[in-house]
Amino acid sequence: MFEGESLGNLKLGQEKDAVSKFLGKPASKGEEVHWEAIGAWVQDWEFPQHGLTLAMSSEKKGGSKIIFSILAETPCKLATSRGIAIGSTEADVTKAYRDVRNKEASTPGKLFVAGSVYGGTIFNLKDGKVVQIFIGAAAE
Repeated sequence: MFEGESLGNLKLGQEKDAVSKFLGKPASKGEEVHWEAIGAWVQDWEFPQHGLTLAMSSEKKGGSKIIFSILAETPCKLATSRGIAIGSTEADVTKAYRDVRNKEASTPGKLFVAGSVYGGTIFNLKDGKVVQIFIGAAAE
């Protein structure tokens, strides 16, 4: 993962109180699931009005949660730390993230991986535009 990545005011590792202050209460919370690979309990928090799903993790079931990953889709209006948002062009993504592009993991026109799938920012593309932004670890 490269330093300083965020989506609006949201950052990995941010505590639940900061999330609630920025987004309000989630519309729904998924079941807490133990992810053995990371040794944590993970729960999806859905904010459909913001186009966001946050995977929130804790060391123990029911424990205090922090952001483990961020998934943004329409109607999300938030931009990454480098100014990319849903609807940005592939050219904009390439310009903004050229220095951290993972060429092996990226697929022109479909997927742009900044950093790595083990910790980075992944942009899903359709018709030359960003349709989804994922920040975090997409692979174990």
